[in-house]
Order: sequence, then C-alpha cells, then structure tokens
Amino acid sequence: MPGTGHDDNFMNNLNEQNMEEVDDYLEKIRREAYRYCEDVTITDINGTCPYGHTAGDTFTLTNMNSNNMCGSLYQAIHPNLVTLHYGGLLPWSGEPVFSGICAEGRVKVEVKRRELPKPTALRTENTFRDMTGKGFSGIDTYRVYLETVSVANKCTWGHCEGQRVELDCFNVGKVCGFLYWELYQYLNVLLSGGSMAWEADPDSIHGCCPDPFNQVTYRLIREKR
Repeated sequence: MPGTGHDDNFMNNLNEQNMEEVDDYLEKIRREAYRYCEDVTITDINGTCPYGHTAGDTFTLTNMNSNNMCGSLYQAIHPNLVTLHYGGLLPWSGEPVFSGICAEGRVKVEVKRRELPKPTALRTENTFRDMTGKGFSGIDTYRVYLETVSVANKCTWGHCEGQRVELDCFNVGKVCGFLYWELYQYLNVLLSGGSMAWEADPDSIHGCCPDPFNQVTYRLIREKR
C-alpha cells in the first residue's frame, strides 16, 4: 500500500515520544515519592513493651518501610507519617515533626522528616518475632497469613500474585506498610476470633491496598495453631 512505510515511521516515532513522556513522568513520581524518609525515636515507655522496644530505639521509616517496628506502633503513627512523607505538615505544627504513641498506650515516639541525599526506595527486611506465650490469647490460638490474589500493573513494594506471608498485629513481616495499615483492622478481627458478615468463609477476609494504580488485592486467612 502506498505510504505504508511513512506511516509506520510516523507511528514508531510517536510511540517513542510517548514512551519518553511516560518515562519522564514516572521518574518525576520516583523523585517525589522517594525524596524523604522519617526518623523515629522512642522517647518513653510506660512499663514494658511486649514487642521488645526500649527507650532510645531509632527507626528509619517510610510510607511503605516499617524497619522492624512493632506493627501496632507503626499503624498508629502511619497516617501522620504519610502526611510528612509527601511533603505535608500537620495543622498544629509548622515543622515536619510530630509525637505519637502506640495503640496500647505504652510506647511514645518522636517522628521527624528528613530529605534523602538521593531519592531512594528504602526497604528493610523485617525479622518475624514470635509473640506467642506473652499473654495474647488470639496469637496463641491462631496464625494469620496474607495471600496476594492479584496485582494491577506492578506493585512497587514487590507483592506478586500467589504470595503467602505470615503476619500479626505486632509483626508487619514482608508486607508493604501502606498495605499493612489498610488490613490491620481486619487482622485483629481474625486474631480475636471474629469474622466479617459478608464473607462466606469466617476464616477469610478479602480487601485491596490503597494504591489505585498498582492495586494489590489480598485475602487474609486464619488458621489454628
């Protein structure tokens, strides 16, 4: 057909231009998303932390990286941490800093935003701590696993379809912090023996992560020890 070669060259050039624009846009997102981290210091502990935190412990967190912090503490400070992480400030403070406390009311922290020398996606490999035998009957009775059902596009944390990891209300495990914050409420339902009315299986809860573009859908599974 006359003109086909010209049309093909035009389309190839257009596709290359579009890809360059997409790459530039993604690079802009990376620069902004990985610009900061949050330095956290435990300032005081009322009694003893069952997870093992002590006054003076420090952590380098992000919206996704929990850095071996207790899950109940991480989820408690996560909303304000996200505000700082994306360049915002809390209404009662003109500085990128805030104080927080764990859900149990024992561990107090101070959180400060820090700009990284180079935008970096921080990721600490969390160590799973055995929390059985510490007075938490739900954890003594049950295990909970996160199963990844599907992933739209590509999860920036690395969750993939078919993945299965153990977690509880203290252990974030290998789970993205954004996803853990979303599922924490359901995690405690299962560990306390409860279930969701709309689920056909009382030992299962379905949900999805907050990322609307790279959305991870999951299933929480409760099993008896």
